[in-house]
Amino acid sequence: MRTRRIRSTFVMLVLLTLALTPAVPAMSAPADTATQRIPGAEYTSDEPLDILLTNDDGYQNPALNALRQALAGAGHNVTVVAPCEEQSGTGTAQSTNYVRGEPTQDNTITAREVEPDVWAVCGFPGDAVLFGVQHAFDSGRPDLVVSGVNPGHNSGAVTNHSGTVGATVMASELAIPAIATSVEIDPTTRPPSVGSISEASAYTARLIERLQATSDDGALLPEHVTLNVNYPAADEPQGTRVTRTGRTAFVRPRFEATDLCADCYLVLPHLNTDRDPVRRSDNNALADDYISVTPLDGDWTASDRDRYRLRLRLARLE
Repeated sequence: MRTRRIRSTFVMLVLLTLALTPAVPAMSAPADTATQRIPGAEYTSDEPLDILLTNDDGYQNPALNALRQALAGAGHNVTVVAPCEEQSGTGTAQSTNYVRGEPTQDNTITAREVEPDVWAVCGFPGDAVLFGVQHAFDSGRPDLVVSGVNPGHNSGAVTNHSGTVGATVMASELAIPAIATSVEIDPTTRPPSVGSISEASAYTARLIERLQATSDDGALLPEHVTLNVNYPAADEPQGTRVTRTGRTAFVRPRFEATDLCADCYLVLPHLNTDRDPVRRSDNNALADDYISVTPLDGDWTASDRDRYRLRLRLARLE
């Protein structure tokens, strides 16, 4: 059942992303992963959405403001509910300092509306989304949660640790459609090159328009499915690929002993620019200068085959 659902979601996303970006020569990518423009096709939707906009870099981050302007410019109603400070790398963390007995300051988070439709929540990105859903929308739940733009791609294994993606995982748990948008950083250049935040913001607005125009039953995305968008650092992206989450991480901590103290270890970045072993992966799409759109559903369950084999191995275990 899960395999059938994944395949149907993948097919749906390939169809909805057709014509998002200009066509490219047929030999540049497999036909089932690269988008093509349909001559004469028109995709329009003038229905404004109530969007909760968040990130993991803080409510004052310029990249968030660029995305806010793009979404508002497309006619949507945007409410910012974002961390009050940097929360990069916090993944799916959420506050668990629950009240036990008499409430104290230790059982609280702080949140305030710093200006109309802009909330600063002193917690994790997931906290910001949950708080926003509970307190920031008088008319009910938002139609869509958008997280970003993150300066630095959240693809491959990095996805698991991303606060930008973590915010959309919370939305997925609440059955609210969500999109995480990040731009690639290329560490092989000096200085490192970063994808265009303004172009990634505009692309996100176009993606939402396409989702609206192709949602025959009114649902932007299948229930509990979110999109992880990574925009390449290339000057001219080759198109859009619907991808899988890769296995490699472009950066991972390396711990190195130091004389700062007896038990101290420096946290150094270990870079990896190797080709990802996963076919049709987000990492490889970025390496080929494509925009990567990966559908996620928050389910880390292994495949049916792996679970079947494990059942055989654990038979009669008590």
